[in-house]
Amino acid sequence: MKRALAFAAPLLLSATAFAQAPAPPAPPPPPGAPADVPSTPGARIVTGQAPVVGGNAAGARERALDDALKQAVNQAVAAIVDPATRAAQAKTLKAIEAKARSFVPRYRTLEDGEANGVYTVRVEAEVDEIALRRRIEKGTSAAPSIGPPAKAGAPGMLVAAAEKGEGTAAFVSGLVSALASAGVRARAGDPGETTPAAAAQAAARASLEQAALVTSEIVPEGMVRGTGRVAISCRANVRLVAAPAGSTVAERAATVRVFVDSEKAADGPAQCRTQLGSDLAGRLVGVLPSSGSSAGVQGDLHAVIVDADVVEPAAIPELVKSLRGIGTVSAAELTRVAAGRAEIRVRTRAAPAAVAAALSRVAGGMITLSDVQTSGDTIHARVRLRAAAGTPGGGTP
Repeated sequence: MKRALAFAAPLLLSATAFAQAPAPPAPPPPPGAPADVPSTPGARIVTGQAPVVGGNAAGARERALDDALKQAVNQAVAAIVDPATRAAQAKTLKAIEAKARSFVPRYRTLEDGEANGVYTVRVEAEVDEIALRRRIEKGTSAAPSIGPPAKAGAPGMLVAAAEKGEGTAAFVSGLVSALASAGVRARAGDPGETTPAAAAQAAARASLEQAALVTSEIVPEGMVRGTGRVAISCRANVRLVAAPAGSTVAERAATVRVFVDSEKAADGPAQCRTQLGSDLAGRLVGVLPSSGSSAGVQGDLHAVIVDADVVEPAAIPELVKSLRGIGTVSAAELTRVAAGRAEIRVRTRAAPAAVAAALSRVAGGMITLSDVQTSGDTIHARVRLRAAAGTPGGGTP
């Protein structure tokens, strides 16, 4: 019996030594292999971060998620588009990045949390590369602009960010597009052209009459009670300087408020900046020196009729107020009210298409516009009071 125990003891010691021996190190991943392997082919694992401002962790999480999805879309773009095309389609790619969520049909949150005032979200995102390719191809082809292109003799403006800030570059790009749609020769300023003197000199070199120094701000206002929608306001200040002297010509400011579904709150800032850019473009066109008639801005005042399909009488004065807020409109008068329709006579220097494009974006916070179309010198639109602003017994049908 003793011999059996003596024989078992070495076996037990040998087994214990084997259990305590460190496992052989795992082989290192091959060069360039990702640290995370997505569970779905074609998906991408990305991490987004955003600072927690004012203790609002929920808002920080949404911004971090937005950042992560933008990274996923940018990675997909880098994989399917060569560098030369990316450089040539910078404007299109910026627009894609601004609406990154629309190219991510599905994503799965792997982990999220707040640490040291920063919220981090790690997700596995599936990017719709087919839709992405179609959008890039659409940008590559010469798509018609909202308004006619500016003629060589049209007034021109350089638009530069007076200070850096979140979304400022995107706002400058949108304002340039809105000005171009109104018949103004416009280009975005470079990073070094952010002072009045530098911007004015750059405008002069580009044969542009003025430079606009822009500051912008996005202000989330929270949920609108009882509507399931989120209110977001954005405002901008513009200082116009003459080229090449750099002297101040005028200053303009504008504020726009938009209401978006809570599920699409992340798209609100981009939508707000787009409307604000159109609003400011209309105000800035009226400040530019006249150089005769151009495609979008005409030298003489002429009449444009706005034929509005309305249900609530309270929507009519709001529509007139919105029309009068367009920079190229000198007067707007209600001329006829019938059952379900209102006719407004507008005196403007702009072409009807340019007025319609501006009206679609600068309508006051009390009304919504849809089905905006032009026919000759007439603008047709469907106008409704916003649900949150409706009077008792009223509302949006």
